[in-house]
Amino acid sequence: MIRIVMYPSDVLLLTNKSESYARRVIQNLKRSLNKEKHQIVTIKEYCQYYGLDVDEVIAALNKCELNKAS
Repeated sequence: MIRIVMYPSDVLLLTNKSESYARRVIQNLKRSLNKEKHQIVTIKEYCQYYGLDVDEVIAALNKCELNKAS
């Protein structure tokens, strides 16, 4: 299944930083994109903002999800 939403838990997996840092990243990104509190941040928006390759990020998230399922 393909998903498009970026959660703080995803930031945590990608950066290996604290949960509070990951929540702050999402909050700052929403603020930068002029999103309201209830609006979501997509993986594409996250990657564009931080200059990351979308395919690499999705691959890393999928790998982490597979490892959690095992």
